[in-house]
Amino acid sequence: MDLDDIKAHLDRIFAAGTRTSSREQAATLRDALVEFKVGIGQLTEAQTRSERELEVARKEAADYARRGQAALEIGDHETVRLADEFTAKARERVGLLERKVIVQRDELAMAQRDYEETKQRFQSASRGVALDAPAPADPLASPDRISSVDQALMDQRAREAAVDAQLEHLKKKFGERK
Repeated sequence: MDLDDIKAHLDRIFAAGTRTSSREQAATLRDALVEFKVGIGQLTEAQTRSERELEVARKEAADYARRGQAALEIGDHETVRLADEFTAKARERVGLLERKVIVQRDELAMAQRDYEETKQRFQSASRGVALDAPAPADPLASPDRISSVDQALMDQRAREAAVDAQLEHLKKKFGERK
């Protein structure tokens, strides 16, 4: 389930609004928080992979440029031409990966904001406040912490979901090789 699916799921929860009890809303929001954690973990991993790819692409572009310069110094025009061609392609790849990393950072930041908003809604629903009801004005009436039991449960579910996702990925990967 990707972040768009989670958001659509949340939209359905909020549309149900007063038709469900705050306890049911809290349980549903807890599940959504688990899904968010898994999604954020996957986004973080994808961003890390892209940053590594970017680092390799930058090194390759620098290597091609260096080889072209060395070939120019010895008068090897064919190698200079090839090095220029590869340098241009490598720089194009660097530009693409730089944009990709920027988009992934933005998407991760947006997912983290959505997670925090959902967490606040979960906290309200856990205290019996309906989703569409205004939040209490008294800061003492709305603590900013999820109980340690709920946090532990969400962390456990997130770990289990991550393991399930990884297992599914490996099954697909090895299934394709047979």
